Order: sequence, then structure tokens, then C-alpha cells
Amino acid sequence: CSCTNETIEQLPMLKRIVEVSEDGSSTNTTINYNGNKIVSIDKADSFLEFYYTGDLITKTVEIKKSNSYKNTFEYTYLDDKLTKITSSENYTINYIHNSDGTISYEKLLKNANNLEIKIYHGILYFHNGNLIKDEQILDNTGNDILSKREISLQYDTKNNPLNNILGLGKLLNYQQLISLNNATVYVESTSVKRINDDQIISSIKRIDIQYQYNSNGYPSEI
Repeated sequence: CSCTNETIEQLPMLKRIVEVSEDGSSTNTTINYNGNKIVSIDKADSFLEFYYTGDLITKTVEIKKSNSYKNTFEYTYLDDKLTKITSSENYTINYIHNSDGTISYEKLLKNANNLEIKIYHGILYFHNGNLIKDEQILDNTGNDILSKREISLQYDTKNNPLNNILGLGKLLNYQQLISLNNATVYVESTSVKRINDDQIISSIKRIDIQYQYNSNGYPSEI
């Protein structure tokens, strides 16, 4: 038994999100924890459970409230880095951590004959702990079509409240939510090229996001 004057800092944990629509209606999302480990996310239309092995999240289970449909994701790691996601919906996502800091990935879907079909592949780019670009090429589009999708992001310098959740930052399928800061600009562009005649159809979507922050530098309103 010993005494100490040291105090343990309690990290801020995001516990509730209230989304208000233009018509004034609102929905609540509640996040539950055990210490700094996330236990569940209770949304209006779904319930998401998290399971740990040590300090790593190794399984999530999402249940749709409308029909009780359940989807399970299992996460595999090597040297504490995510290498594979296995979904109960018959697909896997494989990740390769490259020496330059980028992460390559591919999604494989099993068909009715239990053969794996590559749906898409791409590269994730990071800077200062933030996901800044996701380049993706669709593979299951036919031999004469080249389809690309790119997401680029800009960030503030404030704290992402989800960063204090143990292990969440390793789940690469959570995209910008795992970044150190908060996304302020989201740009998604797509292009479809017909190789035979070089015809290109493209589109672009941009979302600008503004925040209000509390005294600790965490978002209080979006």
C-alpha cells in the first residue's frame, strides 16, 4: 500500500451525438465504453458491438434494428497492423503496409461457386496522422471499361474525439474517422473511361464541414 500525489488524466470520450434535420426532427447516437475501450454504438437504425483481444479490436457485430440482420467483421493483425478484414457477407479486404507509409488494399468477394472475384483495389495516403487521399480502381467492370474513384480530404488542427478510443485508429475501413484531426473538406471524384473509344464520364462531389469547439479543442457542434 502506498500513497502518491500523481493524478491520472481522464481522456475525453465522445458519448452522445444528436443529429438535427432541417425539419427540426432529431436522432441520437450513444457510444458506450469500458474505460478507454469502446463497447457499442447505439444508433437510431443499428446497433454496433466491439470485441477486443488485448488492446486490439478483433471483431465487430452490426445489427440492423429494422429486420435484426446481423453482419460480423473479423480483424486480423500482424505486428499490431491491420492486414485483413473478413465479413460475414462473403468478402474480405486485404491490406499491405508499404515502406513509404501508404497502405495498399483490395476487396475480394466469393461468388456462388466459392471463387474469389476482385471487386476493387486501391491505395490509402496519410500525412501527419490523417488520411488525405484514397485512390480506388474498380476491377469488376468488364475489359473495356476503366472506372476510378478518388477521395481527398483536408483537416483542421483540432482533436478528433474518437482518437481516445483504444484500437479504433487501426480500423482502416473507418476511413477519415481514424484520423488525428477533423475533416473540413471532403472531395469525391469518379471517372469511367471506355477504352475502345476513350470516352470519359466523370463527376465530382465536395462537402465543406464547419466546427465549433469546446475549451479542450474537441468539436462540440458540426
